[in-house]
Amino acid sequence: MKNIATVLALSVLLAAGARAQQGPNTESDPGKDQKTTDVKLPVKASTPALDATDEELKKKVEEMKSQLEGLDEAIKELQTDRDALKKIKVSGYLQINFEKSESMNGLSVDPYDAKDFVKSRFRVRRSRIKIMYDGGSTSMVVQGDYSNSGFSLKDAYLDFAEQSLKMFSFRFGVFNRPNYEVEYSSSQRESPERSRVIGALYPGERDLGVMVTMAPEDLFKLQLAAFNNTFAGTFSQNNPNFSSEPLYFMARVTKALNLGDVGIDFGVHGRFGSVRANSARLLESDVATNGAADTTSIKVGDAVSRNWFGAEVQLYYDFLGGMKLLAEYITGSDVNVLSATPGAIRKRDFNGYYAMLVKSLGDEFQFAVKYDSYNPNSKISSDVINSTSELAINTIGLGLHNYSFPNVRLTLWYDNVTTKTNDRILKEDPKDNLLTFGAQYKF
Repeated sequence: MKNIATVLALSVLLAAGARAQQGPNTESDPGKDQKTTDVKLPVKASTPALDATDEELKKKVEEMKSQLEGLDEAIKELQTDRDALKKIKVSGYLQINFEKSESMNGLSVDPYDAKDFVKSRFRVRRSRIKIMYDGGSTSMVVQGDYSNSGFSLKDAYLDFAEQSLKMFSFRFGVFNRPNYEVEYSSSQRESPERSRVIGALYPGERDLGVMVTMAPEDLFKLQLAAFNNTFAGTFSQNNPNFSSEPLYFMARVTKALNLGDVGIDFGVHGRFGSVRANSARLLESDVATNGAADTTSIKVGDAVSRNWFGAEVQLYYDFLGGMKLLAEYITGSDVNVLSATPGAIRKRDFNGYYAMLVKSLGDEFQFAVKYDSYNPNSKISSDVINSTSELAINTIGLGLHNYSFPNVRLTLWYDNVTTKTNDRILKEDPKDNLLTFGAQYKF
């Protein structure tokens, strides 16, 4: 009985729920007009709280947009700065040497006491920092040398390359004079020092002036330059030369040939100019004494020529790791530096040359041998020369380089120096051989 009552109760409840879901009766009672009722969905009302939220979102979006635009400008500025920094190139090298001399008078005294005879020493030979701004068709270079004896300016010049024919360039400032060994960087040169004849003719290597370079593709390279008429590569000038002979001129032409495994570069160069005499005495090359009776008569203000010519060749051979042969010969007439106190002007014919063989020994070693000869007075015999500064000097140099460490070159070099003797002023060859151990770091 209880189960039957329970079933009946559930049935009643289900029927009531079904009628409630069907809603009101849509059929009209008999006798009444039938009416249709439209049902409309409620519309969501706008509230002040929701409007405020929309405004805040719009403001935040605008703020984020402004911030993104600012970031974009900042990124563009950084890219501009990066592109400008990429045009600045910094390079340099440091050379530390240990030198041991056999000379009785020792090495040069600087920076030591002039009374000392220093036969061995450590030396900061070169310490260069070079800064270049490369603007494409234009560039600027500044280079200085920092050593324990002080700072010196090496390079300060501007380069301009014309863009029409693309074969001319112009250089203004302080730069190397157009000569092969002068332009051959000390960080790459296989001998610790340049040849004696180059050191005598181009002290300091650089001078202040202008140079035009013409380089038609695969034909030749021509360099024409004009410099202040100085002697020591400095910016000083002894009167009256600057007013009368303000400039001297140089020219160099080179040609490169590629013959398979062999490459040959060759060329010639010359130096043309004069100095104005500040004395009425001129000692020529064929004059052996300093006496007034042996001088040639000139007048103060006369032009005294200082000209020379040279020829060069470089041969490169891809043989067992690489080999090259370098040689240069220069001859002409030189004049001593005119002092502020007028004295006899010494004009001498000279000649000088060098030849160097360089051979790579595997990837880490390199061997070099160099013969260097300089005769400051080639027109007369050494037997009648009365000044040791005019005696011929020959040097044989031997060296070994090691490249085992990144950016580092280790050098062991020995110079055997022979000076021409005569019975009157130098009866024995001085003991002035030099041993050098050097370490270079280049970046």
